Amino acid sequence: MNNYPIELRDDLNHTLVKTIYEFGIVNIPVLAAQVADRHSGLSLADAERLVLGFAEFYSAPIEFDRSGCDWRTREPVGRDNDGLLLDIVESEFGRAA
Repeated sequence: MNNYPIELRDDLNHTLVKTIYEFGIVNIPVLAAQVADRHSGLSLADAERLVLGFAEFYSAPIEFDRSGCDWRTREPVGRDNDGLLLDIVESEFGRAA
């Protein structure tokens, strides 16, 4: 991260915190594409690596949905992030084996 401008670090930090707060989950390819668009010297592969690193730093749940279809239709989960994460946990882990 030391080889990148401070503006990129600040943008990544702001983007990830806002995304975690609003959605409760980080869509790596979608956010990487947005960050790469805002920083012309950054490749998509580097942007994905950086977004993934920041998501891991924040211990945020992550997904790899390149289409971003669910991403655009999700409602923000609010201040405590209960909504989306609770839905995921109940639908994925609440099923009988």
